[in-house]
Amino acid sequence: MNCTLFDGTTTVPFQCNNVTGSDSLITGELAFSNYGYFPSKTWAIVFTAVFGVAFVAQLLEGIFFRAWWTLPTLTTGAFVELLGWAGRVWSATSWEWDSNQGGQWSVSFASYIMQICCLVIAPTFYSAANYILLGKIIAATGPLYTSLHSQSFSIIFVSADILCLVIQAAGGGIAGSADDDDGADQGAYIMTGGVILQLVVTILYTVLFIEWVWRKRIDKPTKRQYNPFGRFFKNNKHSDNKRDTLNSIEMSSPSATLVEEPQLGNNNNINSDQEKNNMNFINPMITNKQKDTMLYLIAIGTILIIVRSVYRSIELLDGWTGEIAINEPLFLGLDAFLMALFIYIYSVVFPGAIFGKRMF
Repeated sequence: MNCTLFDGTTTVPFQCNNVTGSDSLITGELAFSNYGYFPSKTWAIVFTAVFGVAFVAQLLEGIFFRAWWTLPTLTTGAFVELLGWAGRVWSATSWEWDSNQGGQWSVSFASYIMQICCLVIAPTFYSAANYILLGKIIAATGPLYTSLHSQSFSIIFVSADILCLVIQAAGGGIAGSADDDDGADQGAYIMTGGVILQLVVTILYTVLFIEWVWRKRIDKPTKRQYNPFGRFFKNNKHSDNKRDTLNSIEMSSPSATLVEEPQLGNNNNINSDQEKNNMNFINPMITNKQKDTMLYLIAIGTILIIVRSVYRSIELLDGWTGEIAINEPLFLGLDAFLMALFIYIYSVVFPGAIFGKRMF
């Protein structure tokens, strides 16, 4: 009986290759469907366990410290990673010889799509955690030092993150339901667009992060602060605030207080610059040491996400069968290891421990 050959548009009869594990009758080389190689079962099991432990840790920490914002971000990200690696275990255990297509090793297409979609979109949830965390730090310790008000900071970046997630998920859906290579490639390009957009948003976030750290260090508040979403907050009178008054400080954080240091002498004619220098923004919830720890945490996490996003962008642009996509060691080093490092750092130095409230 003749087998078939799919040339990308039509299916035609073709000679069967019933010699299991032999070279393809078309290319003369060992052929694989989807992956382009045998994904390591050992590494798939290892990282499934790694992210499984991370998921449980994040879930318990989020509940214990009542840090509910970490559940849809860090915890969900770890869970999606877990699903992705479970899909990879499924792939590694479902290889079968297909005598069609000139003879090739075939794997469950559902398992392949499951792992590619989950592992591509999972870091989007990590980025959201960083955006929210920095917004909390700014509101608690130095709302005067950023061009973008803390009220709008998290809203803008989390909204952009959700858009990236939707684009990547849509691309994965198109690739998964495609009937031909062109459709699969189209889905890959859409996913790439989502990853690149996420990279751009992360870079913009990094710029504002550096600006805040620099201004805070040299004690140089911004002259004008933008707050496009300020109108949606209670008792907010201005969406764009000039930094020459103290009224704007009232909007910074409900948990923060403004303490004026005692002044020497009887000189009551204090200009605005002197007034700023004599005002300390104090939040009893967070110390300078804790703030610095969180800033290092964000810096490390952001670097890991940027490196991984650059790798994924290049990989997806190169196509499903490109040299980068079929290089498993590269994937393990620039995706699996980096994201495992991210979630474990955030589990050991759990940000919810500072901004949350212990159950007991």
